[in-house]
Amino acid sequence: MRNGFTLIELTLIIIMLGILAVAVVPKMLTSSGFEEYTYQDEMITKLRAIQLRIMQQRPNDACQTIKLTSSSLGLLATTSGSNTCEANFAGDTTTVTINNSHDVSFSNSENLTLFTFSSLGRPLGCITTTPCEITFTITGESILKVLVNREGYIYAL
Repeated sequence: MRNGFTLIELTLIIIMLGILAVAVVPKMLTSSGFEEYTYQDEMITKLRAIQLRIMQQRPNDACQTIKLTSSSLGLLATTSGSNTCEANFAGDTTTVTINNSHDVSFSNSENLTLFTFSSLGRPLGCITTTPCEITFTITGESILKVLVNREGYIYAL
């Protein structure tokens, strides 16, 4: 009895290794393409945290406005001694900011720059209807989406 591989088995292994070398290995050696997934996860986490924070605050406790630009998303800070909103973000725990070295940008389906959540966690401030669905798009090497549906559930598409 001879131990070894047949020609067909060796050919199949070489073809599979070739496919892996072309498709998977370049992605593993560089970070490009993975930034979008990181920002998508971070956006979901921060939006859920902001949503819970707004749901737990009384309406006049603090600023409840969320600002979106092409390079950041976050809860606006409250002016000290008042409940009016400032132009800057509240802090790192409620802000997603794109690193300058990453070729990634944010946009949304409603073309909003400002929006908020209701006391039930539903998105408010859309042009079309209230409550509404907001789809956030993270554009880079690939295009990823985050959806906030009418009931306030935040998830990746």
